[in-house]
Amino acid sequence: MLPMISKFTHRRQHSGAVNLATSNIMPHTTMYAPRPVLLLFSVVSAIPICTAGPLAASDRLIFGLQAAFGLENNIPRNISHIKMLYSQPQLGIIVWDSPESRLPIKRFEIVSEGVVGGAIHPGGHLFGDTLMFRVSGNSRRRFVPFFNVSSGPLHTSLDQKAPELGGHIQFISQAGAGIQRRLSLERSLVMEYRYFHMSNAGLTQPNHGFNGSMLSIGMRWNRIR
Repeated sequence: MLPMISKFTHRRQHSGAVNLATSNIMPHTTMYAPRPVLLLFSVVSAIPICTAGPLAASDRLIFGLQAAFGLENNIPRNISHIKMLYSQPQLGIIVWDSPESRLPIKRFEIVSEGVVGGAIHPGGHLFGDTLMFRVSGNSRRRFVPFFNVSSGPLHTSLDQKAPELGGHIQFISQAGAGIQRRLSLERSLVMEYRYFHMSNAGLTQPNHGFNGSMLSIGMRWNRIR
């Protein structure tokens, strides 16, 4: 009986030594390594759930086309009296849409907006694109208020006739508000005001830049609930 107990005790001690040696070799890999991976996987997996909502993928696309008129103001100076007329083709996606939300913001969109046109005075072309973030409020009697901010690069020859600008590469940053009037479930008339700033971000000198106001009107195609 005693030899058997001694043999069994020796086996348990040997097994415990093996387990202890194994745990000493990889003490952190088994317990902690998967946690950052699982956390990252959870965050990435949650993004489509948070943004998907009840809208189908095709209903998330936004198309728009607006005609804009921009006018240089006196802040801080008005040297060339710049007047611009250009089109604003838009392609975007609805990131978040919740008309039943208690928040004042019912929809969030990310839009790529083009700038294609020129300056009526003193002359020159405008060609570029801006990245826009737009939020919409509550719909009342087919009217939907919205607010947006955007910024992006432009290629222009306006600098050849306007001393406010230096170089062909400029950047336009703007913020504004407007009203979207629903004509049908998928078509809307849009009227908007923006305040903007144009300069070259210090790429070349001079870089005075100028500020101005812009009015636009156009159409937008996207599903509104």
